[in-house]
Amino acid sequence: MSFKKSVVVLIITIAIFAGIIFGSSYAWYAYNNAESRVKGTTIKETPTVIFSQTEYVQSREIMPIKDEDRYNYANKNSFTLTIGENLKDYETAIEISLKDITMSNELKTAGYKYELLQDGMVTSTGNFSGIGNNSSLKIMPMKKLQPLSFPTTYSYELYIWLSDDETNQNDLMGKSFSAKVSVNSAIKK
Repeated sequence: MSFKKSVVVLIITIAIFAGIIFGSSYAWYAYNNAESRVKGTTIKETPTVIFSQTEYVQSREIMPIKDEDRYNYANKNSFTLTIGENLKDYETAIEISLKDITMSNELKTAGYKYELLQDGMVTSTGNFSGIGNNSSLKIMPMKKLQPLSFPTTYSYELYIWLSDDETNQNDLMGKSFSAKVSVNSAIKK
């Protein structure tokens, strides 16, 4: 009986030992073949964005403004975007959007407008009538920038205003709006 017990213990020990060897061999094989064989570099550079005041846009006391007076009285946010020398071998595209939008429901009309200028030229216009319950809005979809020299700095101005439509807009006055201007970039070789 003791010989049979010894054989059983020996077989169980050999099985456990073989399982450990097989498991560690498979683990080493799986780890060795899981490493990436892709060669290349990751670029950590992005265009530099500098806001004149802050990236936040806020209006607490909204008043109607004639469209032709928007550059004088509208809520304005200015910033620059610089594509440095380190990005001259890459294609650069940017997207500008408003994030974390908090606004009175009454302002979700075609009369509450925005306009984005790039170096003094209108690049995007729109209004907040279709925002619904969203808390973000793309002001300028992804657009490729093609600088002629490096570094190149682009100037942006974002205007947001309530357009005076010559009707009674008392229900829109005094409402509030706030959002964060977000500039995302994509770099491609």
